[in-house]
Amino acid sequence: MQEIIEQMPELRKLHPVIYAARLHAQLATVHPFIDGNGRTARLLMNLSLLQNGYPITSIPPIVRGDYIATIKDTNHGDFEKFDNFISCMVWEAQRDYVRLIKALNPANPW
Repeated sequence: MQEIIEQMPELRKLHPVIYAARLHAQLATVHPFIDGNGRTARLLMNLSLLQNGYPITSIPPIVRGDYIATIKDTNHGDFEKFDNFISCMVWEAQRDYVRLIKALNPANPW
């Protein structure tokens, strides 16, 4: 955990979505708790996303297999697939919010 904390200033230089993904992956990889590591990692990721103006992002059950596979790759230092996976999930969350806003206000032309 100390190593993650020490790496945070360097990670903050990354794009906010990649930063959130890396925090998530690193906490999940360290596995510091008896239970709830994944939930805690997703909570940390979403806190970071919210602090940087991005929406809360969930991992739907239909892509859970991809989520687990890409997070396992981070155990070997390959963060690219997980970064891309989380970026796609954030993009989908943003699209969901836009669809919701449009549905609430159909008169709005955008």
